Amino acid sequence: MDMIYFDSAATARPFDCALTAAAEAYSVYGNPSSVHSAGIKAKAIIENSRKSIATALYCKPEEIIFTGGGSESNNQAIFGLAKLRARRSKRIITTDSEHPSVARPIEALEKDGFEIVRIATKGGELDIDSLQKELENGAAFVSIMLANNETGAKYDIAAVRRAIDRSGSGAIFHCDAVQGFLKTADIREIAKNCDLASISAHKVGGLKGVGALYCKGGIKLPAFILGGGQENGLRSGTENVGGIAAFGVACGEFTKHREHISSLYNKAVGLLSEESGLITLNIPKTHIDSILSVSVKGVRSEVMLNALNLHNICISAGSACSARKGPSGALSAYGLSKEEIEGTVRISFGAYNTVEEVCQLAEKLITTAKRLKR
Repeated sequence: MDMIYFDSAATARPFDCALTAAAEAYSVYGNPSSVHSAGIKAKAIIENSRKSIATALYCKPEEIIFTGGGSESNNQAIFGLAKLRARRSKRIITTDSEHPSVARPIEALEKDGFEIVRIATKGGELDIDSLQKELENGAAFVSIMLANNETGAKYDIAAVRRAIDRSGSGAIFHCDAVQGFLKTADIREIAKNCDLASISAHKVGGLKGVGALYCKGGIKLPAFILGGGQENGLRSGTENVGGIAAFGVACGEFTKHREHISSLYNKAVGLLSEESGLITLNIPKTHIDSILSVSVKGVRSEVMLNALNLHNICISAGSACSARKGPSGALSAYGLSKEEIEGTVRISFGAYNTVEEVCQLAEKLITTAKRLKR
């Protein structure tokens, strides 16, 4: 039985063209920092990929810093901004539903004396009025995600930008755009509204272990990793040339599949909505069409996952980064009860999924829910 994979929010299946690009790049084994021909070829691969990713983000190539992944990008942005802005302010504004790679660094800063303000996101909607009010009291920076990794809620980062500008606080805006990158209606909105933004290759059909941080020109972050001075001195270490090559190719390929992914999402919503007495779809008013949060009454999420796994169907109970660490903070912030959270699973769609797979998933999820309901 072939695997049916609906966990692209954890990691998407790499595009064939991305794997080909990686293989070709890995054959160019020179160190990109070397000045001989092998090194120059490797460096050219990196810079061509930087241009491709900048084109996808609608920013300048020099505003892209390659990292080891989305979590590293978030850590570089948050700890870098805290160091850069500490003399101006030790107040940080974020939300109550951020990914652990944002929430945990901010908690660490809180222990070091920073004041942290967490804006509510009940129902998947950012409380902009509360944000505006808090900004009036000043802030070093704001860190708010583009799309939630568990609910698919899409936050209004344009409204965040307007609130910052109206406040006159001078706060810098960092956005964890890992789940939302290339998956929103306006793919220009990240560079248009954010000062810094984190993205990751393996969420858009690239390879694991590669990410990037968009850093708007004029913002002088301190170095995050010291060493040989790669990435303009901000992130030292020999670059993952193959992974970077795959990232650049994947960005161009992913945009071709957005409508297909949306159609799969809508198909799943239609099929599962027919069982409204048993299944609740946690769909925010504004969302990305790649993540569907589903609560099944009377069936614990781990039981559902194990049952579907017997049919070789892969979904998740939430963020892969926090799957073994207790109840989801993001789902609590969304407004779900403890019982609802315990029965919530996440279905996430990718470019290689088919309508037939969606139908199989819905049929097995519904029949399993009916069989296992307490």
